[in-house]
Amino acid sequence: PLADVPLSDQEAYALPYAVEPPYSQVAAHIEQTLLGLLDDLSLPDRHKAQAQAMRERVARGMNWYELIPVLDDLAVLLLAITDSGQHEFETYLQLLNERLEGFHGHLQAASAGHADNSSAARELDTQLREQVDGLQTDMQGAADVSSLKHLLESRLEGLLMTMDQHQHERDRREQALAGRLQGLSERVASMEQEALGYREHLEEQRQKALLDPLTGLPNRAAWSEQIEREMQRWQENGGDLAMAILDLDHFKQINDGYGHLAGDKVLKIVADQLRKRLRGQDFIARFGGEEFVLLLPDTSPADALQVVETMRLAVEACPFHFKGERVVVSTSIGLSAFRPGEVADQVLKRADAALYRAKQRGRNCVEQH
Repeated sequence: PLADVPLSDQEAYALPYAVEPPYSQVAAHIEQTLLGLLDDLSLPDRHKAQAQAMRERVARGMNWYELIPVLDDLAVLLLAITDSGQHEFETYLQLLNERLEGFHGHLQAASAGHADNSSAARELDTQLREQVDGLQTDMQGAADVSSLKHLLESRLEGLLMTMDQHQHERDRREQALAGRLQGLSERVASMEQEALGYREHLEEQRQKALLDPLTGLPNRAAWSEQIEREMQRWQENGGDLAMAILDLDHFKQINDGYGHLAGDKVLKIVADQLRKRLRGQDFIARFGGEEFVLLLPDTSPADALQVVETMRLAVEACPFHFKGERVVVSTSIGLSAFRPGEVADQVLKRADAALYRAKQRGRNCVEQH
């Protein structure tokens, strides 16, 4: 198995090459399909620059090896856009709809109870008026005091019975209404708790969608979010901000000579070495394939150079072995500082140009732009 480790250029060139299939026969179809897919995507603003970079990369033409990281980047982009928590969110919406239907039923019942109270009040008013009207009629028709007294007692007893009946009905309705309101309160509390649980679950899924599954580092979608935040902070507060691109040297030869499992193992170990050398404010992400991007807030150009040089040396000193053979791995780095009035893409292009010069210089070195 692969352990800790780098290849000299001579050793790297000596690795066996796999025969590349005739990609040219299907290149036009694949590239047009990818471009059409990118054009059809409905992207938020923070992902548009990434999609445009992919378009330019595909339009320049690719070989089989270059196609792999493009497909990887496209998968990451689609995952970030659609969100792996979509299914859970739809389930939550369905459950929420069921809860709201029950909630609406309780509201209707409470409203009906209120309507019953209003109707009962009107009925009581009618009955009292009838009793009073009857009392007036009886008083006018009374022949003497004794009969008047008897009539009054009878009418008053009727009034008291009417009041008692309505009081009993009102108490019953109020108890029923209190039960409905208690049910509403419990449902609201339950829905709030469920909503909190789903929000936490969706946030957990969103965070998973921002991680590269192979290396455990943040992916390009996470990079887009982070650089947007750091750019805003830098524009508001000023200071220094630097960016670096790190690319493993002759990585294709490792994949071709030892297989993709060996290449994956190299990426994991390199990612771990880079992660260990981050400072508290630094941010690193896998940009695609064997390429990593590094953001260095509050870091002067001189300090940024020292940080990336430390990372370069860590990768170079990390010994890899596969099937008893020593495999040398190194990284070339392009470094650039943000300048007032610039956007992230401008700095990224400068860092990429510096990386290209580092490759031309012989690899395993740092270039600034």
